[in-house]
Amino acid sequence: MEFLSALWIPIVVSAVFVWIASFLTHMVFPHHKKEWVGLPDEAKFNAALEGVPPGQYMFPFGTMEDQKNPEFQAKMKAGPCGTLTIWSGPVNMGRNLVLTLLYYMVVGLFAAYVAWHGLGEGEHPYLLVFRITGAVAFAAHGLGWMSHAIWYGWKGFWADLADGLLYALITGGTFGWLWPH
Repeated sequence: MEFLSALWIPIVVSAVFVWIASFLTHMVFPHHKKEWVGLPDEAKFNAALEGVPPGQYMFPFGTMEDQKNPEFQAKMKAGPCGTLTIWSGPVNMGRNLVLTLLYYMVVGLFAAYVAWHGLGEGEHPYLLVFRITGAVAFAAHGLGWMSHAIWYGWKGFWADLADGLLYALITGGTFGWLWPH
């Protein structure tokens, strides 16, 4: 745990910088603007879902045995098919923003851990620290979206991957800059 006392500043500072960049990529820059669209008849859709409890749903839904059934296969071919997440009430933005910042700190913690144990204590060239911490951060911020894209579609993936690369560059740059000398 010695790495924590030596690297807490780049962990926190990189998380704050990435948090700010995340705000900019989602609220200011245009590349996420068209990822979400409204439903054609939202009122009808909401009425059909009245009373459905919060949770994650798949449609059409069936067991592995059901999926062998020709009727189920016909439903799949006819569509629509998808997944649906239902929340209870509005999104708690304050809570989620704090949790996002904490997540970025966890990414920084792992980047610090790998770099500290890979490089050892002491002074190291900026670019070496940058490469190691940036690679760990990219694995967390960028590659984590790959599984989601494979299963649920590629819309938005490339924008998320670009964001992940930006966040990794910020993390690596911050660690290279603030690595203890």
